[in-house]
Amino acid sequence: MSEPIHLVVTLQVKPGHLDRLKQPTAELVAASRQEAGCVSYNAAYADDGITAYIVEHWKDQAAVDFHNKTPHFIEGVKKLQEHSSNLQIHNVHWLD
Repeated sequence: MSEPIHLVVTLQVKPGHLDRLKQPTAELVAASRQEAGCVSYNAAYADDGITAYIVEHWKDQAAVDFHNKTPHFIEGVKKLQEHSSNLQIHNVHWLD
């Protein structure tokens, strides 16, 4: 049986770009939540106005692989990169 996948994406938002990042992020979240392998998909912004997070929980690696090939992911990443100076993806393991 495949293990669930948990990803935390950290974005360093370009100064003044947070408001421009919100709509494409919301669209990516909404579309990703519709995928069969998505357990949860959430986005948040820090009070500093330059840090954003996306927290993803996928059924398994196959679900992540499928997600990474979807048009909404491909276009969403382009928009995230346009408004971010740094984007990091971490595969995390929650403590019990």
